[in-house]
Amino acid sequence: MKTNFKHFFNLLWGMTDKEFRVRYKNTLFGFLWIVINPLLQMFVIGFIFRFFIKDPIPNYYLYLLTGLLVWNFFSLSISKTTPLIVNERTLIKKAKFPKEVLPLSVILSNFIHLLIAFALLIIPVVYIGAFNISNILSLFEGLILLITFTIGFGMLTAALDVRFRDINFFVQAMLIIWFYATPIVYSINVVPYRLMWIWRINPMTSITQLLQNFFISAPGPGIGMLISNISIIFVISIVGIIVFKSESKNFDDWV
Repeated sequence: MKTNFKHFFNLLWGMTDKEFRVRYKNTLFGFLWIVINPLLQMFVIGFIFRFFIKDPIPNYYLYLLTGLLVWNFFSLSISKTTPLIVNERTLIKKAKFPKEVLPLSVILSNFIHLLIAFALLIIPVVYIGAFNISNILSLFEGLILLITFTIGFGMLTAALDVRFRDINFFVQAMLIIWFYATPIVYSINVVPYRLMWIWRINPMTSITQLLQNFFISAPGPGIGMLISNISIIFVISIVGIIVFKSESKNFDDWV
């Protein structure tokens, strides 16, 4: 058992390291793209949406940047993991290994990028005085929920895409809508109460709010929102892992 775990960990770390290094290979700016992309998004989206926000948000650009970093990690991870098993059909047919390593390596690599970006975000946040160390619990809660949900949902879509190839197209379309159903460019306070159920079934709501609370002291999620989102995260994560484990036995036949 110990040997199997060590083998799994070594394989996971090796593939994560490869994914991490290959991402910016032969690029001019290298790891700077970790912050360049979200910064460009922040300026463009912030410039446009500030004309439509009726309730001003303190430190809006940093509020927006925090949400974009969280969303970029999630959307990129799901976009890459969903078709991953199909795209890696040659490797799957040639070698026997735990298939879970494939989506986990992609997600872990992206998570490392996110942590680096967050470390850099601390600098301007501290400079403007928006940072409050007493909110550190929100950081750990947000990161744990984010990585848990991303793994569970990513494994679910990856497994389903092997059998139903429409899943990848559906996920790409859904992510566009999902972005606007997450409090990234706006505060959840502007959402009418009759529509609040949409945000209660969106796990990214509490995750985004928790991390915005840590970095710029924005209001965190209410207890009702948090319980609802955590429950959905738990269910989706468990279902995703079970479905992936069950379907992985047939990947060789389906791909």
